[in-house]
Amino acid sequence: MKISKQNNRRVVFKYLVLILVLLWSVPTLSFGMSDIKADDVDFDLSEGEFTAKGNVKIDSEEVTLSADEVQAKVDGTLLLSITATGEPLELELEIDNEEEEGSQTIRASAKELMFNNAANWVEFIGEVQLQTDVAKIRAHKIRIELDTQKIVATKGEDDEQVEITLLDVETP
Repeated sequence: MKISKQNNRRVVFKYLVLILVLLWSVPTLSFGMSDIKADDVDFDLSEGEFTAKGNVKIDSEEVTLSADEVQAKVDGTLLLSITATGEPLELELEIDNEEEEGSQTIRASAKELMFNNAANWVEFIGEVQLQTDVAKIRAHKIRIELDTQKIVATKGEDDEQVEITLLDVETP
C-alpha cells in the first residue's frame, strides 16, 4: 500500500475506514473479515471508489481473489460493483444454498471479472474455466445469477465451443 509521507495518520485512517466499509458491508457477496494485499492501493472516499493494482490478493472466509487489478465502487457501506482483471485472475467463492443445508463452492479463472450488486450477478470473461460442486465449464463468457444460481455460458467469436463436464456427485 502506498502512503505518502505527508499527513500519514490521516491517510492511514481514511484507508482503514474504507477497508472496513468494503469488508464488513457486502450484503450479497460478503468479504467479512478480509485481508487485502496489493502493490498499490488508491481510495477516493468522496467518490466511493477503491482501486488495487499489482499482485492483488483478497482473502476472506467466503472469497479468495487473486488479480492484477481490482476496482470497487461503494455507496456508504454498500458494495455496488467490482471489476477485476488478470492474466488470469482466480476466484474462489462460497455461496450459501438456502434451499439445502450447506453451501456451494465456485472456483474460476478468467481474464476479467465483474460483479453487480444491484442485479446480483457475477460475470467472467476471457478464457473462463469455472468449477462448481457439480460441473466444470469452459467458455469465453460465464455469468452466474447469484439469486437463482443460474449459470449461462457463451462461446467466443472464434470456433471455440462451450465445454461442460458433469461431475459425479455422491448421493445419500
